[in-house]
Amino acid sequence: MIFNQKQLFLGSTHIALRAETLYVCKRNPQGVATLETEVPYEEILPVKAGEYRHIPTNQLLLTGLILLVLGYGPWRELLLTGQPSAPLYGWWAVFGVNALAAWLRFEQQWCTFRLQTAHLAITLAGRPWQRKQFRALATELERRTKTYLRDEYGQVNPLGFIEPQLRRVAWLHELDVLSTREAQALSTRLTGRRSTDPLKGMGQELESPYLN
Repeated sequence: MIFNQKQLFLGSTHIALRAETLYVCKRNPQGVATLETEVPYEEILPVKAGEYRHIPTNQLLLTGLILLVLGYGPWRELLLTGQPSAPLYGWWAVFGVNALAAWLRFEQQWCTFRLQTAHLAITLAGRPWQRKQFRALATELERRTKTYLRDEYGQVNPLGFIEPQLRRVAWLHELDVLSTREAQALSTRLTGRRSTDPLKGMGQELESPYLN
């Protein structure tokens, strides 16, 4: 899966889900890579995806009111004479600058997407038409990461060293790759015990019973 986004004056962001890694590349407007990294799926979880909106409504209303006041005279003159004046051209220039500034702030500050992993945080422009694709990216990243970890580390061998395998099972359970039931079943297969928690009787720790 691939996610691409270009931002005016900031460059582009390319995100790709590869077979064993998450690839991220940020380029400036000249096309030079300012950030390029590959993060293995072992270092991804947990995945957090969010959308953040901080639109300054009062500021926008004040700007609109100022534009109305500034444009009253030039527009009135246009309606009376039918001829555009120099102040009207100036008003259009001010309006264009404010519209461009509002669009840039909308993309870079007011509305953003944020994708965060265990060791990486990516901020993107919060474009409404890319919301569905962004959510699909986050969902697919988590699904693919858990599938990869389950396939690569979710198998145990009772004939091998037990302690490292128990730690690996606990790690997968902590990352929510394995459910509690699955982790318990794998631990039982490794140790022959239903639970690794020590039993206590008469104030002393007892050996956990083995399963037949």
